[in-house]
Amino acid sequence: MEILSLHETDIKSITLFLIKKKLILHLKISPEGTPDFTGYEGEKFTLIFDRNLLSSLIKLVKSGTLKDPYLRKVVSSLLFWTSFNGINITSGLALAEYSHHHKSNIQSNEERDIFFEIFQQYPVRVWLELALEKRKTIPKITHQKQNLKSFWVELDRYKIHYLEMLKLAQLYFDTSKKVEQKFQHFYQWVYDNILICKYTTYLAAFLFGGKSKIFKNQTKSFEGIKKACQNQAWDLTYLSGWSSFYSYESSGKDFFLFATMDKELKKLFTRTIIRSDNIFIEIFGKEKGREIIDLKSNIYLQRKIPEIKVSDIDKMIAIKEKKLEELILS
Repeated sequence: MEILSLHETDIKSITLFLIKKKLILHLKISPEGTPDFTGYEGEKFTLIFDRNLLSSLIKLVKSGTLKDPYLRKVVSSLLFWTSFNGINITSGLALAEYSHHHKSNIQSNEERDIFFEIFQQYPVRVWLELALEKRKTIPKITHQKQNLKSFWVELDRYKIHYLEMLKLAQLYFDTSKKVEQKFQHFYQWVYDNILICKYTTYLAAFLFGGKSKIFKNQTKSFEGIKKACQNQAWDLTYLSGWSSFYSYESSGKDFFLFATMDKELKKLFTRTIIRSDNIFIEIFGKEKGREIIDLKSNIYLQRKIPEIKVSDIDKMIAIKEKKLEELILS
């Protein structure tokens, strides 16, 4: 058992750093990135790392350092903070995203092996010293290959979000429609074909209101726009997948926190949870915003949850990709 001498000021310094950077999110505990565990004493917590954080952690232990001192401080602070507070870390979604981009299980299995070894090979003291900037390097990790596990699967949830993004991209680049028409078209299409996701609903506001960078830096290249859709679909998969854990929290299971440095992802989460429909008024003004809210309310009526076949989603993705490519090339 590791015996660690800690100073209260060190613990406070690391905790305040994480709070200031608003890296940790939860629907109730940390809706704006400032965790408040009052009333949750004795509960079990798990922290979900997003892809960028996991990649930085793996790079840190493989190379022994990170050139970016801020990134080094973020990763080590999270590792110390979770260890000190008895919080587990999980990387399953990040590994699934990685294998999807590489279309292979090889790299993901290596990362999984390394991830598990981290908690065996490194004492908490290492993360503490790194977080306090008392050291810049750590011993490189040693790991052995283990049994292969399949991460290379296109999650049904991801496919639905990718389909949504293709539709949003199609409307975003369609200059023939007014903003209100784009919302009406999108709401009706969602209602008729797939499940309604609150995060995608409000992401549409950021996109059509010019408040998102998702497509802003894209030249009219179909492959570039398609890649942007895929990346954003994974962000939505994190949020919607993580949100699905909420229903289990009241039954005594783990509370799942989410860690990310992605500013747009954090903005989408906090504005969806805190602002909700006010987003439309803030972005489009009172009159137009109210009109968009009314459109949503009139279309998104209570309904029986539709049965969605993966084969149907695959067909719709193929159709939307073709239509988007035609629009971009026209």
